[in-house]
Amino acid sequence: MSIFPQGAYGAYGAYGAYGAYGAYGAYAGAGAYGAYGAYGAYGGGSENPMLANAFITTHDGITGAQLDHVGTVNPGAADSTENLTRLSAGVRAALYQAELTPTVDVNFDADGDFPQAVLWRRGKEKRGGTVIKQEKMVQMIAPEVGQLQAQMKQVWGYAQIRPDRSSEILTQVSVPAPFFSTIGFMDPARTPYTLEFLYAALAFASSAYQRMKYTLAVKRPIEFSPQLQPMIPTPTHGSLPSGHATEAFLMARLIWKLLRHSNAPQYSDTAYWGEMLMRLAARIATNRTVAGVHFPVDSVAGAILGSTLAEHVFTQCCGGDWWSTSFDGTKFDPNDDLNWHLLYDAATDTMEPSAGEWMQGETQSGDPRFEPSPILAWLWSKAVAEWQDIETGAG
Repeated sequence: MSIFPQGAYGAYGAYGAYGAYGAYGAYAGAGAYGAYGAYGAYGGGSENPMLANAFITTHDGITGAQLDHVGTVNPGAADSTENLTRLSAGVRAALYQAELTPTVDVNFDADGDFPQAVLWRRGKEKRGGTVIKQEKMVQMIAPEVGQLQAQMKQVWGYAQIRPDRSSEILTQVSVPAPFFSTIGFMDPARTPYTLEFLYAALAFASSAYQRMKYTLAVKRPIEFSPQLQPMIPTPTHGSLPSGHATEAFLMARLIWKLLRHSNAPQYSDTAYWGEMLMRLAARIATNRTVAGVHFPVDSVAGAILGSTLAEHVFTQCCGGDWWSTSFDGTKFDPNDDLNWHLLYDAATDTMEPSAGEWMQGETQSGDPRFEPSPILAWLWSKAVAEWQDIETGAG
């Protein structure tokens, strides 16, 4: 399935699954790169039996009967980022996940009055690769059933605007990258590494939020009233945190970081670009409540998780301080809705330290024994370069 549902991005599909992402809905299908892509110009893919037979007969016609000469070959550059540009996008995608996945862990904590899911951040030594410490990065407690019952009033109210939002909701069932491309100038031909970076982050985030959903096991709105009747199929996994909210805020923050670090002058107006990206993320999240598959509190939890994971992904690329957050759903007022301004300041690209009793955040110092992943640092530098202005030599 292409994540660019209108087909505007042609043969690249939507980077719809770099092979390694096959299990993750929107990335399903190995055809995004059209069977090695370059073979497409020859009218056939690598699995085309006619092309394979043609290779055989060509070989037999030009090589002769014996192997006459084997040339001198230098050894490969072991564990070097110099290799990355010569790898297929699918292979690079697998490497990104190999770098990101070991940096977190999720477990169930039954201590206290309410069960909670904890996302742990792992640090590694620079050379030895030994895990040196594990620290809490995101701690979540689910709201109580009574709070969800009260939130059904909001879910029911949002259902009244489904006709107005239906096209948005249906095209956002898969990853909403096309919507972010209306703000940031993204296209597979123009920003291929930016898209690789974003999808690597999304695939990584998916495993984190799915594990937290499983741990907290929050029921969906469809189980609270037969009158709700969601306009799209309700996913089978838990409701909190919202995966769409996690993805939307993750993408918004990472795109904003790329724009800021490009130093292009048009992105210096932080109150403008950052604010617009956050508004889009919030609308995507809210559309899931309009559709009838999420409570507003799910989006709040997802916005917290996605924003925190964005900071984590950035530090895996560039190092530096990281952010930890805690969300206590039992203290969230069921009459409240998603308000991203309580969680994040777009002008400075920083998380808020508090949104009341239900959310707390804190900057954590980066460990000097830890270094960013060279593979992810390479990807980040490639992505940032796509947003930098081309020097004209004028002046």
